[in-house]
Amino acid sequence: MSDTNQSDASTPKKNILWVILSGAMAMTFIVMLFLPDSGMGTGMLNIYSAMLWCGIFGASLFRYLGRSGWFGFAAGSAAGMLIQILSQLV
Repeated sequence: MSDTNQSDASTPKKNILWVILSGAMAMTFIVMLFLPDSGMGTGMLNIYSAMLWCGIFGASLFRYLGRSGWFGFAAGSAAGMLIQILSQLV
């Protein structure tokens, strides 16, 4: 019985707060990409911010789901870059 309690204490609890916070920041930058005259529509900083925050969101979401955070970061960064490209076409 003590072995079960010890293994439960050593595993970190999943916290959805980081998924929500990083998702909110990613959505902030994504919305700013599509708003005219927001300062995010042009320049190289917009692609880096979209890739960064979407990557952080992907990493935290994948870690919450019990998968590889690095794969989540790569998938989120790719999605951020695709969203930035689409925002230039719209």
